[in-house]
Amino acid sequence: MFRFDKEQMVIEFAGAKFGGQPGEYPTALSGTIFYSRHKIVEDAKKGIFDKKAAEALINKQAEMQDITGNSAFVQVFGGTEEALVNYIDFVSEVWDGPMLLDSTSGKARMAAANRATEAGYANQCIYNSINVAAEDEEIENLTNSDVEASIVLCFDPMDPSVAGKLNVLNDGGKTKDIGMLELAEKAGIKYPLIDVAVTPMGNGAGHAVRAAFAVKAKLGLPVGSGIHNVPSAWDWLREFRKGLREEGKDQIAKDVHHVCDIGANIVQTMTSGDYVLYGPIDNAELAFPAVAMTDMIIAETAKEMGTVPVAEHPLNKLI
Repeated sequence: MFRFDKEQMVIEFAGAKFGGQPGEYPTALSGTIFYSRHKIVEDAKKGIFDKKAAEALINKQAEMQDITGNSAFVQVFGGTEEALVNYIDFVSEVWDGPMLLDSTSGKARMAAANRATEAGYANQCIYNSINVAAEDEEIENLTNSDVEASIVLCFDPMDPSVAGKLNVLNDGGKTKDIGMLELAEKAGIKYPLIDVAVTPMGNGAGHAVRAAFAVKAKLGLPVGSGIHNVPSAWDWLREFRKGLREEGKDQIAKDVHHVCDIGANIVQTMTSGDYVLYGPIDNAELAFPAVAMTDMIIAETAKEMGTVPVAEHPLNKLI
């Protein structure tokens, strides 16, 4: 383990505290709710869902936060403006910690930022995300909102290298004429969470993992990713699981995906990650112990270099 020479930013936001030197603060964990084909969703366009089941999932993640000391985020996904607004209104009623405003639709993200501002809970919200594809209209909308935290994606489709990821943050790289950090600052973002943009295995997954070190070493900013997507996009694993099912080993086929899915978060944590978007919130009881264990090993090692873990660190809670 190691310490960065660069002073490391610590983000304190909506009750969560993360960032800093490896071993200082536990990794923050973000579980996604209302994702595509989530069984609790009854109408994905209108945002109709089983409220009792949704609250139970959010409460279970909060319980895991209390047990391990790892801060929890709720990543709220909605495919339409109506759905995302309905979802975040509900989440703000049952959860007072950080929540991500997430959608594949820019219009939906804009509507969510506006609603959070209007309803007075923008101080809980993390925009997902500021990236090279963001339109001027969306950035202007974000600027006019009260949202002050955002995922900032360091991905340049023209240059997926580690240098390319740093360049897109600093000067826009080969795709934009403005760096993503400057764009975030212009949009009123005070709390940038750098996402190293993990791509599939064989197409730059390793570059993204290495970029986590580079971002912290060069910029001192909190980093993380949705690295759990790597196993989902792994063709070999898909075929391997198919073979297991054909052999009648359905449970092993499920288990091997879970092992790789949760294990991916350990990779990000070990490579100086400050937060992970671990996937379905349903997996909180799997993700939190795995990442907490990793945090404990990192913190115990980092003590020899003078890094003192905070009181609520898993190393102080789970031994």
